[in-house]
Amino acid sequence: MKSYYSHLSSRKEFGEKIDNTRKPILRSSAVFPVVRNENYTSRINFLGYWLIKRKIPEVHLLITLRDQIGNTLYRKSKIISSVQAFSITLNSLLDDIQIPKDENFIGSIETEFFTTQDMVFPYPALVLEYYNDEFNTCVHTLGRIYNDFEDLHENEQISVPETGFDIYSNDDLNSFLSFVNGPILNQCGKIEYIITNSNSEKFSGSFQLDEIKPYETKFIFLKDFIPNLNQLLGNLSGSISLKHNFEGFYPRLLVGNIQNSFPSVSFTHSYYDCSSCTSDTDFWNRIDENFYDSSVYFPLFLNNNQFTDLVIYPNFSPSEYVLHLEIYSINGKKLFEDPEFQKVKSHDSKLIKIKFKELITKLNLPRNEISCARVITKFYEKKIPTRIKFGLNVGNSEIKSKLPCNICFNSNLGNPNIEKKPGSFHWSPLFKNGSCIISLANFSNNKSYSKPAKISLNFYHENDSESISRSISLEPYQEFKLSLEDDEELKKFFKTNGWMTATADNPHIQGFYFTFHPSGSVSGDHFF
Repeated sequence: MKSYYSHLSSRKEFGEKIDNTRKPILRSSAVFPVVRNENYTSRINFLGYWLIKRKIPEVHLLITLRDQIGNTLYRKSKIISSVQAFSITLNSLLDDIQIPKDENFIGSIETEFFTTQDMVFPYPALVLEYYNDEFNTCVHTLGRIYNDFEDLHENEQISVPETGFDIYSNDDLNSFLSFVNGPILNQCGKIEYIITNSNSEKFSGSFQLDEIKPYETKFIFLKDFIPNLNQLLGNLSGSISLKHNFEGFYPRLLVGNIQNSFPSVSFTHSYYDCSSCTSDTDFWNRIDENFYDSSVYFPLFLNNNQFTDLVIYPNFSPSEYVLHLEIYSINGKKLFEDPEFQKVKSHDSKLIKIKFKELITKLNLPRNEISCARVITKFYEKKIPTRIKFGLNVGNSEIKSKLPCNICFNSNLGNPNIEKKPGSFHWSPLFKNGSCIISLANFSNNKSYSKPAKISLNFYHENDSESISRSISLEPYQEFKLSLEDDEELKKFFKTNGWMTATADNPHIQGFYFTFHPSGSVSGDHFF
């Protein structure tokens, strides 16, 4: 893990001092575990965003397909020279090398994007998807093979466990973690774990994975390595922290759960466990009393069988804070506020879940008027961790699917530099195999916020570089939700998956995307 300040500098964040020795990023890559079986298959989705965001006219893509033990099966290349939606489907790659359609497959797809201009980020904005006609699950870019030794050294300065996601274990639900090893042989993979159940009870242990070959894809089912996992969790969700000895690749893990009775998957990515990070660079040093310590907006889905939960994992640097909760209406009116809603202390190491459906019933708020919520963190003694991550679970109860989405997303630090930024650019996939909903909102850490936003939305499909444009305006604290199912023009435009971009004259736009299925399955993630 590199420090947050190094991350801001190396990624050319607005208002940051850029190191003169910074190396331009000419290779941006990602590697994904992929699966095809009798129940679902895999694909990778992306937009030609480099042409818009970086003004790079052409990007060269190299795709590498490997089998489970790391053998290279196939390579193909493509020039990205238009702004449109693209997908890499596992089925198509397997067809190209004449693997029978009914043959199961586990392996990896590595994507490498090359340019002669600085791409800034060494990881591209891609979305991995597992899907069939009744569900899909998705997550943005996670693991990658380092560009060079300097890249490896920069990202492995500090070794921390991976955590920040939900696990289940019973007769129907199985938790897993997956990754693709880098080029270095691991002679004996080791994992030490700490489980936190719904009662915040702790259980620790370790297990070995034996030899991990270069570029090997690993799928690890936790119940196969952790004795009595069902009993430890008690048929409820918990969390886990995983300390490993992996090296030679960026170890952001694909993590999630599989349902057996309704063959489906719900996954997300792991995140740093910073509970032992205590250096000066692990805390925010740009305190400004005009800004909240940190805050983040998120949408609420509460109609019919829908529910929305916020999960607070015990994964932040030693500190304590008060969680200030606000709930807003469709037009941006504040319906509820509690500045002392929840006290959170790192040394308590509690797993906290806020169930908004139950909360809103208790508060007797008008459910049909509710649009979104915001949480604000107020840290004691201004000891503000630089990395504050939550989990956002949106799901359906009493339908076939038992797994909500489990989005890993961050609380935004009160950074005065952002106020000087003239605007923002975000983008998001749109999935066609369900009811797709895009949500974006205008929220700031500024305590006296009053800036409206004008936003240009552009929609891109896979057919060609044609696009559809829309314009919207958002008042402060207002959210806009777009349902693809209710928009006839967009339904006609998108034959397959597509993308939306949002260009705003305001730097404070935030957003999420979701796909709801009749089966009850929900997928989602935050905007790029």
